Amino acid sequence: MPSLDTDFTDAELEILEKVRVQWGLRDLDETAEFLAKRFLRMGMQRMTGSGRAMNLVSLEDFERTPE
Repeated sequence: MPSLDTDFTDAELEILEKVRVQWGLRDLDETAEFLAKRFLRMGMQRMTGSGRAMNLVSLEDFERTPE
């Protein structure tokens, strides 16, 4: 998975630490990833009205011709 360097304020780091402890996550990077994925899932659910799996899509999936 690609990485992204992020700078957090002290207040944001404090919140990330609280979330990390609450959810039993390993580190702040995992916590930030968890929150980003959770935000995306919640947004998808609001848009579609149901839970949808977020699956990795490859270019090959788009190269197939319709039958």
